[in-house]
Amino acid sequence: MNILITARQFTISEETRNYVENEIQRVLKVFDRVVSVHITLERIKSYEYMTQIVLKAPLKTLTLREKDEELTKSIDLAVDKMIRQIQKYKGQFQTKHEKIIST
Repeated sequence: MNILITARQFTISEETRNYVENEIQRVLKVFDRVVSVHITLERIKSYEYMTQIVLKAPLKTLTLREKDEELTKSIDLAVDKMIRQIQKYKGQFQTKHEKIIST
């Protein structure tokens, strides 16, 4: 599984990079079949950050964006939202998979 972290309009520290990787591990605990994750951190204004997550799973790509005044807060919001999306997808994925097996 690949994790790619990109920063736009600023340089992220190693501490922030580790923080992002640890937060993404929360998503992987929910659904371990993730193929790749691309996180883009962007400074929109001097007082606003945006976090975008593009997650590729089997048969689906999930994308979302969150903005906040604090970088870590935007990361937290995005990861929480992605967890909700992946839980919904996981339920749909398992239902489709069970239908295929039972036929």
